[in-house]
Amino acid sequence: MDERRRAAAVIVRDGRVLMMHERSRRFGGGEWWTLPGGGLRPGETAEEALRREVFEETGLIVSDARYVLEMPYPSGMTSVFTVTVADGEPRLGRDDGSGPEQIGIDWLPVPELPIETSGVPVPPLMVVLPTPGGQADAESVTGSLSGTTAGEETATNGDVTARRRSTTK
Repeated sequence: MDERRRAAAVIVRDGRVLMMHERSRRFGGGEWWTLPGGGLRPGETAEEALRREVFEETGLIVSDARYVLEMPYPSGMTSVFTVTVADGEPRLGRDDGSGPEQIGIDWLPVPELPIETSGVPVPPLMVVLPTPGGQADAESVTGSLSGTTAGEETATNGDVTARRRSTTK
């Protein structure tokens, strides 16, 4: 049984959600968009990990975090929180060479909810971009959740759509 745990942040500002653009360090270099967040360290709660990871990845300070739900992710079950951050613009965190390479960060449109729903608009935790050969990275597809992210510039592979533009290093 996989005991790895993660925490992810849904940070919404002006009708857009903050997403990280990442690239695999493995052969093929697949790319995807994902919510800010990461793994829990020993003895750390999901909320503590969330606050640490959001700061490390975006430079933003979490002022309020509200637990929403648990979702599967390729590297373990993920506790998803809706998050309010202190004022400021996000910036890419320092790359420590472990895990996927962070190559961009951007505010993407928030998925729409049916009018009768009063829930939190949780985007897919991961939206896969096609690799140069036209096939999505198999490891990334395993972790993608249903739904798409729309934008002005899009790349499509089957039912997976993601915006290509990002703020890069």
